[in-house]
Amino acid sequence: MKLLYFVPLFLAGFFVVHALKMMRFYLVLLEQKISLKEFAYLYVKTTFLNLLIPFKLGEVYRAFCVVRFTKCVQTGILSVVLDRFFDTFILLLFLIPYDFLVLHRLTFITGFLLLFLLLVMLIYRMFEPTYRYLNGYMIRNSRSKRGIFILSALEMFREWYDYTKDLIGGRQYLIVFNSALGWIAEFGLLWLISAGLEIGFGLVEFGDYIQSVFSFEKSAVFLIYNRLSMYLLFALILIFWCIRALGRRKK
Repeated sequence: MKLLYFVPLFLAGFFVVHALKMMRFYLVLLEQKISLKEFAYLYVKTTFLNLLIPFKLGEVYRAFCVVRFTKCVQTGILSVVLDRFFDTFILLLFLIPYDFLVLHRLTFITGFLLLFLLLVMLIYRMFEPTYRYLNGYMIRNSRSKRGIFILSALEMFREWYDYTKDLIGGRQYLIVFNSALGWIAEFGLLWLISAGLEIGFGLVEFGDYIQSVFSFEKSAVFLIYNRLSMYLLFALILIFWCIRALGRRKK
């Protein structure tokens, strides 16, 4: 593919992929009423670090940034967990059939993601009846300091549970739909890179790409895409810095 066509197509695809991923995370934090400009900067710098650090460990920094921005620990931790949850849900819809039909086995990465998904669902589903039982039992049978401490801990967990419900209330299907569109767009962008390199790219190669995101073995397409993405995201960070510096200078 000629460079004249590749560059604008890649830039357009890159913008679409990250606009969809950013919108997914924005939907999770919609009730926080963060300005789109501030949120875009938060997304760009945390995504850059996520690409720089392997195994998605940059999500810890993303949670820290959200906590610092919203002044709420619950928001920071739960927003990142929920964003990962919905993204993992879409990934597993592809990875599980891929593992069994192509690899004929469940890989460690797919198993780990499936365990994460099931664990989050289990905790969410079992919390309310467990809370009602333990709360009633402690009120009826305990007057000690330990009982008061347990009741306080239960109330704290209840606040986190209620906050989770408020965080995704009515938006879960929009988030899932957005995540699906994001992965479809990313598949198209990876196909474009492969076409530029004149190598084949299909569902099998896409599965290899997803596996390489969570492992030490990196595919050639992953390395190229990762490097180009880091360059562009770093350029965007510099643009945000310049805009902020100009804004402070005007003030």
